[in-house]
Amino acid sequence: MVFYVVYRASKEFRNRRLIPKRLKALGCTRIVGSLWEVGDEKVSDVLKVLEGNQPVLLKRLREIRKPEFDKKDKLTDFGSLVVFAYKSERKEETSKIKKLLKKAPYIRLCRTVYAFSREHSNYDTKGNLIDARHFWMSVQETGENLKVFPRMVIVNNESIPILLERITMRIEKGIDAVVMGYRDLYHRAAKGEIDRKGLHEERLKLYRRFISIKKLAIFYEKWLRTDFSKIIMKPYPVMRKIRSMNTG
Repeated sequence: MVFYVVYRASKEFRNRRLIPKRLKALGCTRIVGSLWEVGDEKVSDVLKVLEGNQPVLLKRLREIRKPEFDKKDKLTDFGSLVVFAYKSERKEETSKIKKLLKKAPYIRLCRTVYAFSREHSNYDTKGNLIDARHFWMSVQETGENLKVFPRMVIVNNESIPILLERITMRIEKGIDAVVMGYRDLYHRAAKGEIDRKGLHEERLKLYRRFISIKKLAIFYEKWLRTDFSKIIMKPYPVMRKIRSMNTG
């Protein structure tokens, strides 16, 4: 059986530049960046090489697996995933892909390697979020060479908390940027540096960004049963301040 492994080299790992050489020495084949194909007989050796560098081991299954949770509603299995990997040297096309990813509820496995849910029922019917099919078709239009690995599952469950943390950090980072934007707008308005029309336009832009992130959080909550309510509530106090300023 063929396995796949991705990793994120730790900055504290002194020999991180030697990792590719060691993986090649074990007979692994590089697909894109930090995504490698591994023979089943070398899995344990590969994981030893990648120890401390957040390895995620994957394999393909014929059947479709749904996410699994324990009695406390804690995620124990992401279920079947669609994994995309791309490599682009064209900045214009890379920016288009990054723009698509902003509206996609993915799991970032490593740089340029992303996993999508196969649970289509979690996506809203209005198409506000980009699913695996939409992402695939849109990237094809850019002419980029995109590799697709359907029906992938994560083998090493110890990587689940790390991946969940990455998702949480994504939502937190997006919300924190919105909060900072609102605070900056509030101070500018308080100092008279922006007129009523400009205040209204900037407020709407920030609100759209907030709604976009909120939709991602709602998707993750349905998919992974992760509670982002406290994070999502962060912008509301300053939003109310600006709203009163804009209508006063």
